Amino acid sequence: MQKLMKNWIFTMTTCILLSVLAVLMLLGAFEVKGFTLAKDILHLLVAVVLSIYIIFTLFPVLWRYRGVPRLFVLLEIAILILTVVALVFAQVNVPFFSSLQVCSVVGLAIWLRGAVEIVRAYVLKGTEGAKKMPLWALCLLILLSAFGVWQMAAPTIQDKHFLFVIAAVAIVMATIFGVATAQNRKRSAPKRAKKSKAAPAADTPALEAPKEPVTALPKPKADDEK
Repeated sequence: MQKLMKNWIFTMTTCILLSVLAVLMLLGAFEVKGFTLAKDILHLLVAVVLSIYIIFTLFPVLWRYRGVPRLFVLLEIAILILTVVALVFAQVNVPFFSSLQVCSVVGLAIWLRGAVEIVRAYVLKGTEGAKKMPLWALCLLILLSAFGVWQMAAPTIQDKHFLFVIAAVAIVMATIFGVATAQNRKRSAPKRAKKSKAAPAADTPALEAPKEPVTALPKPKADDEK
C-alpha cells in the first residue's frame, strides 16, 4: 500500500474517481430532476455494507449460539438477505423495493439484533442468564429495539442526508490524494545534471616557457677614444 501511495498514477486516478463520486452524490443530494444514479449507488453501498455485516458479525454469532437463539439468528440472517436482494432490485424500479430508504434498512437491522438478543435473554433466564445478560444490558436492548421500530416506521434521516455525508467524505479524500499526487509527481520528476565546477582542459591556457635573460650589447666607442 505504501508503494501505491507513492505512485502518482495511482493517486491521480483515485483522486479523479473520488471527485466524480462527490459530484454524483451532490447532484443526487440536491435532487436534480431525472437524476437517480446517486440513490442507486447509495442503495448498492448499503447492500454491500449489510452483506459484510451478515458475513462477519451474524455468522460467527450463529455458530456460537445453540438451541432457540440459533433459530432466531437464522431468521434474522434470512430477513437481512432478503433486504439485500430488495436493495439490489430497487435499481430497476420494482414496486415497494424502490421506495426503501437507508434509514429504514438500518432501523430494521437494529430492531432484529435487539429482538434476537431479548429472546436469548428470555431463554437464558435464571442464574445463568443473569450472568450472561445483566439487567442494564437487557434494558439497553429494549431501547435499541424500540429505536429500530421507530426508524422503520418514520425514518428521521432522509437519503439525501446520507448523500451529503458521502460527498463530504469523497471531497476530503480526493483532496488528500490530490496533494499526494502533486508530491509524488514532484518527487519523480527528472533532476537536472549539476554543472561541473572544473573548467574543461581545452580552455586552460598553455604555460609559457621561461624566457632567457637578455644581455646588453656593448656600446660602440666614440672616435675620440680610439
